[in-house]
Amino acid sequence: MSQQIAVLAQKVIAITHESGRNGGDILEDIASTEGDQTMIAVISELDIMSVAKILREFDATIPSIAAWLMDPQTIGNMLNVEPSYWEQELQKGAFNAQDSVKSMLSQIFLTQSDDEERELAILSAIVESETGILYLSLPFIGFDFDSIDHVEEPTSGSDEELILKIKSLDSSIYEEILATSERGDFEKIEAILKSQANNIRVGEISNDTDDMFEPL
Repeated sequence: MSQQIAVLAQKVIAITHESGRNGGDILEDIASTEGDQTMIAVISELDIMSVAKILREFDATIPSIAAWLMDPQTIGNMLNVEPSYWEQELQKGAFNAQDSVKSMLSQIFLTQSDDEERELAILSAIVESETGILYLSLPFIGFDFDSIDHVEEPTSGSDEELILKIKSLDSSIYEEILATSERGDFEKIEAILKSQANNIRVGEISNDTDDMFEPL
């Protein structure tokens, strides 16, 4: 790792500690001034909690360039820890985990140019986790799958658009999401996702002597 990448990565981490949105804006600046490959190298040096904090501050209307360029495995790892931020948001009020997951998945799958090979690689990386299907299913608990119109193009940004995108990439994963969503208990699934994320987060911070993250 070059000194330049190390310096840029520490700058992004410090700014992300204060604001995930500002951390994402710095990555945009790095890509603009130093090139996409430099930005990708910087992302590879960030801890996964920083990556999660950045991406969750963006959505499908204003996506982060990081969601477009980071490798599928990093995205999968990031989604494993993202629920550790939910409790903090819940304490602020007006928070819904389903909306948070839908926003994240829409940013990942609905805002990029069509690159089905990359999108399938991302989807595969997500389901590698033992809770990957639970994360993918959370936005669709209570969703009426029978109402899906498989002929007409879905409304942009809708639940239907997201689930049909997933189905187009891997129908077997779609079937797992459908089954999990129809029989799943929202509170139980939410609790499982938060528990796993917090366990991973504790491991992250135990190796971080600078303790860059506020208590959640």
